[in-house]
Amino acid sequence: MAQTGYHSPGADLAARVLKLLSRYRTRESTLSEIAAELDVSKTTCLRVLRTLQGHDLLSYDDETRRYRLGEYAVVIGVRAEEGLDVLHRVRPLLTAISRHTGLTAAFVQRAGDNRMMYMAKVEPPSAAGVSVSVGNRFPITSVSYGKWVVAFADDEERERLLAPGLAQMTAATTTDPTRYLEQVDALRRGEILESTGEYVAGIYAVSCPVVNARHELAGVLVALGVLAALGDDERRDVCRHMRRIAAQCTAEAAAHPQPSTGRPREAS
Repeated sequence: MAQTGYHSPGADLAARVLKLLSRYRTRESTLSEIAAELDVSKTTCLRVLRTLQGHDLLSYDDETRRYRLGEYAVVIGVRAEEGLDVLHRVRPLLTAISRHTGLTAAFVQRAGDNRMMYMAKVEPPSAAGVSVSVGNRFPITSVSYGKWVVAFADDEERERLLAPGLAQMTAATTTDPTRYLEQVDALRRGEILESTGEYVAGIYAVSCPVVNARHELAGVLVALGVLAALGDDERRDVCRHMRRIAAQCTAEAAAHPQPSTGRPREAS
Protein backbone atom coordinates (compact mmCIF):
# COMPACT_ATOMS: atom_id res chain seq x y z
CA MET A 1 0.00 0.00 0.00
CA ALA A 2 1.31 3.44 -0.91
CA GLN A 3 2.00 5.50 2.19
CA THR A 4 0.44 8.95 2.54
CA GLY A 5 0.12 11.45 5.34
CA TYR A 6 -3.48 10.42 6.03
CA HIS A 7 -4.96 7.10 7.08
CA SER A 8 -8.54 5.96 7.73
CA PRO A 9 -8.76 2.44 9.19
CA GLY A 10 -12.30 1.95 7.90
CA ALA A 11 -11.49 3.08 4.38
CA ASP A 12 -8.31 1.00 4.45
CA LEU A 13 -10.23 -2.15 5.39
CA ALA A 14 -12.90 -1.46 2.75
CA ALA A 15 -10.19 -1.09 0.08
CA ARG A 16 -8.54 -4.33 1.22
CA VAL A 17 -11.88 -6.15 1.03
CA LEU A 18 -12.49 -4.94 -2.52
CA LYS A 19 -8.99 -5.95 -3.57
CA LEU A 20 -9.39 -9.37 -1.97
CA LEU A 21 -12.67 -10.06 -3.76
CA SER A 22 -11.21 -8.87 -7.07
CA ARG A 23 -8.74 -11.78 -7.05
CA TYR A 24 -9.60 -15.00 -8.81
CA ARG A 25 -8.86 -17.29 -5.86
CA THR A 26 -10.91 -15.29 -3.35
CA ARG A 27 -13.58 -13.79 -5.61
CA GLU A 28 -16.33 -15.50 -3.57
CA SER A 29 -15.61 -15.62 0.17
CA THR A 30 -17.42 -16.01 3.46
CA LEU A 31 -17.17 -13.56 6.36
CA SER A 32 -14.86 -15.94 8.21
CA GLU A 33 -12.61 -16.37 5.18
CA ILE A 34 -12.38 -12.62 4.56
CA ALA A 35 -11.67 -11.83 8.22
CA ALA A 36 -8.98 -14.51 8.38
CA GLU A 37 -7.37 -13.44 5.10
CA LEU A 38 -7.23 -9.79 6.19
CA ASP A 39 -6.40 -10.57 9.83
CA VAL A 40 -9.25 -8.55 11.35
CA SER A 41 -12.06 -9.42 13.76
CA LYS A 42 -15.27 -10.76 12.25
CA THR A 43 -17.28 -8.01 13.98
CA THR A 44 -15.20 -5.23 12.41
CA CYS A 45 -15.16 -7.00 9.06
CA LEU A 46 -18.93 -7.51 9.05
CA ARG A 47 -19.57 -3.78 9.53
CA VAL A 48 -17.45 -2.98 6.49
CA LEU A 49 -18.98 -5.75 4.40
CA ARG A 50 -22.53 -4.62 5.17
CA THR A 51 -21.63 -1.01 4.39
CA LEU A 52 -20.15 -1.97 1.01
CA GLN A 53 -23.18 -4.16 0.35
CA GLY A 54 -25.45 -1.21 1.07
CA HIS A 55 -23.65 0.74 -1.67
CA ASP A 56 -24.00 -2.20 -4.12
CA LEU A 57 -20.24 -2.59 -4.17
CA LEU A 58 -20.69 -6.12 -2.79
CA SER A 59 -23.42 -8.71 -3.15
CA TYR A 60 -24.26 -11.48 -0.69
CA ASP A 61 -25.65 -14.94 -1.36
CA ASP A 62 -27.90 -16.09 1.51
CA GLU A 63 -27.54 -19.76 0.55
CA THR A 64 -23.76 -19.97 0.27
CA ARG A 65 -23.11 -17.12 2.75
CA ARG A 66 -20.49 -15.77 0.39
CA TYR A 67 -19.71 -12.22 -0.64
CA ARG A 68 -18.60 -11.15 -4.09
CA LEU A 69 -18.22 -7.86 -5.96
CA GLY A 70 -21.53 -6.13 -6.62
CA GLU A 71 -23.14 -4.41 -9.56
CA TYR A 72 -21.75 -0.95 -8.86
CA ALA A 73 -18.20 -2.30 -8.79
CA VAL A 74 -18.67 -2.94 -12.52
CA VAL A 75 -19.54 0.73 -13.08
CA ILE A 76 -16.46 1.85 -11.14
CA GLY A 77 -14.28 -0.51 -13.15
CA VAL A 78 -15.57 0.82 -16.45
CA ARG A 79 -15.12 4.44 -15.38
CA ALA A 80 -11.60 3.70 -14.13
CA GLU A 81 -10.65 2.07 -17.42
CA GLU A 82 -11.96 5.07 -19.36
CA GLY A 83 -9.48 7.24 -17.47
CA LEU A 84 -6.47 5.00 -18.10
CA ASP A 85 -4.86 6.10 -21.35
CA VAL A 86 -2.48 3.17 -21.42
CA LEU A 87 -5.35 0.67 -21.62
CA HIS A 88 -6.76 2.53 -24.62
CA ARG A 89 -3.32 2.24 -26.22
CA VAL A 90 -2.85 -1.45 -25.62
CA ARG A 91 -6.32 -2.90 -26.26
CA PRO A 92 -5.95 -2.76 -30.07
CA LEU A 93 -2.49 -4.29 -29.67
CA LEU A 94 -3.89 -7.14 -27.59
CA THR A 95 -6.46 -7.89 -30.25
CA ALA A 96 -3.80 -7.80 -32.98
CA ILE A 97 -1.44 -10.07 -31.03
CA SER A 98 -4.08 -12.69 -30.29
CA ARG A 99 -5.54 -12.62 -33.80
CA HIS A 100 -2.16 -12.97 -35.50
CA THR A 101 -0.55 -15.52 -33.19
CA GLY A 102 -3.55 -17.52 -32.00
CA LEU A 103 -2.23 -17.11 -28.45
CA THR A 104 -3.56 -15.37 -25.37
CA ALA A 105 -2.55 -11.71 -25.29
CA ALA A 106 -2.34 -9.96 -21.93
CA PHE A 107 -1.31 -6.59 -20.53
CA VAL A 108 0.46 -6.74 -17.18
CA GLN A 109 1.27 -3.91 -14.80
CA ARG A 110 3.04 -3.60 -11.50
CA ALA A 111 0.70 -3.91 -8.52
CA GLY A 112 2.32 -2.80 -5.29
CA ASP A 113 5.95 -3.13 -4.33
CA ASN A 114 6.75 -6.66 -5.47
CA ARG A 115 3.81 -7.93 -7.52
CA MET A 116 2.35 -7.69 -11.00
CA MET A 117 -1.26 -8.00 -12.11
CA TYR A 118 -3.12 -8.90 -15.31
CA MET A 119 -4.97 -5.73 -16.33
CA ALA A 120 -6.48 -6.80 -19.66
CA LYS A 121 -6.53 -9.85 -21.90
CA VAL A 122 -7.75 -11.28 -25.20
CA GLU A 123 -8.07 -15.06 -25.30
CA PRO A 124 -8.28 -16.88 -28.65
CA PRO A 125 -10.64 -19.75 -29.53
CA SER A 126 -7.66 -21.95 -30.41
CA ALA A 127 -6.23 -24.60 -28.10
CA ALA A 128 -2.81 -22.92 -28.23
CA GLY A 129 -3.86 -20.12 -25.89
CA VAL A 130 -3.95 -20.28 -22.11
CA SER A 131 -6.45 -18.85 -19.65
CA VAL A 132 -5.49 -15.92 -17.43
CA SER A 133 -7.63 -13.97 -14.99
CA VAL A 134 -7.74 -10.17 -15.04
CA GLY A 135 -6.96 -9.00 -11.51
CA ASN A 136 -4.78 -12.00 -10.71
CA ARG A 137 -1.60 -10.89 -8.92
CA PHE A 138 1.73 -12.67 -8.66
CA PRO A 139 5.33 -11.96 -7.55
CA ILE A 140 7.44 -10.03 -10.06
CA THR A 141 10.17 -12.66 -10.03
CA SER A 142 7.74 -15.56 -10.62
CA VAL A 143 7.25 -14.78 -14.34
CA SER A 144 9.63 -14.09 -17.21
CA TYR A 145 8.02 -10.73 -17.98
CA GLY A 146 8.83 -9.55 -14.45
CA LYS A 147 12.37 -9.07 -15.77
CA TRP A 148 11.14 -5.93 -17.54
CA VAL A 149 10.26 -4.41 -14.15
CA VAL A 150 13.73 -5.18 -12.84
CA ALA A 151 15.27 -3.86 -16.06
CA PHE A 152 13.73 -0.43 -15.48
CA ALA A 153 14.54 -0.36 -11.75
CA ASP A 154 17.46 1.46 -10.17
CA ASP A 155 20.13 -0.42 -8.20
CA GLU A 156 18.49 0.08 -4.82
CA GLU A 157 15.13 -1.19 -6.04
CA ARG A 158 16.75 -4.14 -7.81
CA GLU A 159 18.43 -5.16 -4.59
CA ARG A 160 15.14 -4.97 -2.72
CA LEU A 161 13.23 -6.95 -5.35
CA LEU A 162 15.83 -9.72 -5.41
CA ALA A 163 16.42 -9.81 -1.64
CA PRO A 164 13.90 -12.64 -0.98
CA GLY A 165 15.72 -14.80 -3.51
CA LEU A 166 14.68 -16.32 -6.83
CA ALA A 167 12.34 -19.29 -6.51
CA GLN A 168 12.94 -22.40 -8.60
CA MET A 169 9.67 -22.41 -10.57
CA THR A 170 10.77 -25.04 -13.12
CA ALA A 171 14.03 -26.78 -14.01
CA ALA A 172 14.74 -23.95 -16.47
CA THR A 173 14.31 -21.08 -13.98
CA THR A 174 17.33 -18.86 -13.37
CA THR A 175 17.89 -18.72 -9.62
CA ASP A 176 21.37 -17.21 -9.50
CA PRO A 177 20.98 -13.43 -8.95
CA THR A 178 24.10 -12.57 -10.94
CA ARG A 179 22.96 -14.55 -13.96
CA TYR A 180 19.44 -13.14 -13.58
CA LEU A 181 20.74 -9.57 -13.67
CA GLU A 182 22.88 -10.40 -16.71
CA GLN A 183 19.69 -11.47 -18.49
CA VAL A 184 17.93 -8.32 -17.31
CA ASP A 185 20.75 -6.04 -18.47
CA ALA A 186 20.63 -7.63 -21.92
CA LEU A 187 17.05 -6.40 -22.41
CA ARG A 188 16.52 -3.47 -24.77
CA ARG A 189 13.60 -1.15 -25.20
CA GLY A 190 11.96 -2.01 -28.52
CA GLU A 191 12.98 -5.66 -28.20
CA ILE A 192 11.30 -8.81 -26.85
CA LEU A 193 11.88 -11.48 -24.21
CA GLU A 194 11.11 -15.10 -25.10
CA SER A 195 10.56 -17.78 -22.46
CA THR A 196 10.03 -21.49 -23.12
CA GLY A 197 8.79 -23.08 -19.93
CA GLU A 198 11.15 -21.09 -17.73
CA TYR A 199 8.59 -20.23 -15.05
CA VAL A 200 5.55 -22.42 -15.79
CA ALA A 201 6.19 -25.87 -17.22
CA GLY A 202 4.82 -26.22 -20.74
CA ILE A 203 3.99 -22.51 -21.15
CA TYR A 204 5.46 -20.29 -23.86
CA ALA A 205 5.69 -16.52 -23.33
CA VAL A 206 6.95 -13.63 -25.44
CA SER A 207 6.84 -10.14 -23.93
CA CYS A 208 7.77 -6.54 -24.65
CA PRO A 209 7.64 -3.35 -22.59
CA VAL A 210 5.20 -0.47 -22.95
CA VAL A 211 6.60 2.89 -21.84
CA ASN A 212 4.76 6.10 -21.03
CA ALA A 213 5.46 9.65 -22.18
CA ARG A 214 8.19 9.97 -19.53
CA HIS A 215 9.82 6.81 -20.90
CA GLU A 216 9.03 4.90 -17.71
CA LEU A 217 7.68 1.36 -17.73
CA ALA A 218 3.89 1.55 -18.02
CA GLY A 219 3.39 -2.19 -18.33
CA VAL A 220 4.23 -5.28 -20.32
CA LEU A 221 2.51 -6.88 -23.32
CA VAL A 222 2.77 -10.65 -23.38
CA ALA A 223 1.70 -13.46 -25.70
CA LEU A 224 1.06 -16.71 -23.82
CA GLY A 225 0.53 -20.17 -25.22
CA VAL A 226 0.93 -23.91 -24.79
CA LEU A 227 4.50 -24.77 -25.75
CA ALA A 228 3.65 -28.21 -27.11
CA ALA A 229 1.13 -26.69 -29.55
CA LEU A 230 3.77 -24.50 -31.18
CA GLY A 231 6.44 -25.66 -33.59
CA ASP A 232 9.65 -23.79 -34.37
CA ASP A 233 8.07 -21.92 -37.29
CA GLU A 234 5.10 -20.84 -35.17
CA ARG A 235 7.36 -19.60 -32.39
CA ARG A 236 9.50 -17.64 -34.86
CA ASP A 237 6.36 -16.05 -36.26
CA VAL A 238 5.20 -15.07 -32.76
CA CYS A 239 8.59 -13.47 -32.10
CA ARG A 240 8.50 -11.55 -35.40
CA HIS A 241 5.04 -10.20 -34.64
CA MET A 242 5.94 -9.23 -31.07
CA ARG A 243 9.05 -7.42 -32.38
CA ARG A 244 6.78 -5.37 -34.63
CA ILE A 245 4.57 -4.57 -31.63
CA ALA A 246 7.63 -3.66 -29.55
CA ALA A 247 8.93 -1.37 -32.29
CA GLN A 248 5.52 0.29 -32.54
CA CYS A 249 5.41 0.92 -28.78
CA THR A 250 8.91 2.39 -28.87
CA ALA A 251 8.05 4.63 -31.81
CA GLU A 252 4.98 5.95 -30.02
CA ALA A 253 7.06 6.77 -26.94
CA ALA A 254 9.69 8.47 -29.10
CA ALA A 255 6.99 10.76 -30.47
CA HIS A 256 6.78 12.28 -26.96
CA PRO A 257 10.40 13.14 -26.17
CA GLN A 258 11.08 13.67 -22.48
CA PRO A 259 14.07 12.82 -20.29
CA SER A 260 14.32 9.05 -19.99
CA THR A 261 14.31 7.54 -16.51
CA GLY A 262 14.21 3.90 -17.59
CA ARG A 263 17.41 1.87 -17.69
CA PRO A 264 16.94 -0.32 -20.79
CA ARG A 265 18.62 1.19 -23.81
CA GLU A 266 16.93 1.62 -27.15
CA ALA A 267 17.41 -1.28 -29.53
CA SER A 268 20.08 -0.48 -32.10
